Amino acid sequence: MKFTPTSDTAKQEVLEYAKENLRIEDAKKILERNGYFVANLWHIDDVKTDWNCDDDTAQDILYKSLTNDHVMEAIWDSINYFTEDLERK
Repeated sequence: MKFTPTSDTAKQEVLEYAKENLRIEDAKKILERNGYFVANLWHIDDVKTDWNCDDDTAQDILYKSLTNDHVMEAIWDSINYFTEDLERK
């Protein structure tokens, strides 16, 4: 049976439980088992290493950097390239 919290309070309680009881590697394994690519994750420390900013600003920089049109287009182009490459073999 799949547990799906319906209220915001329940969702928050599940999130808090996960934060306390799951390690990063556990979370990555769960995501990977559900089809997500997790080998290349970015962290706010990647931004904060070279720039003096708070966590929210670092998160915003990562969001804008990783979701901008140029990056998204490059990723789709790469997916298409490697898919076509597999089909040729």
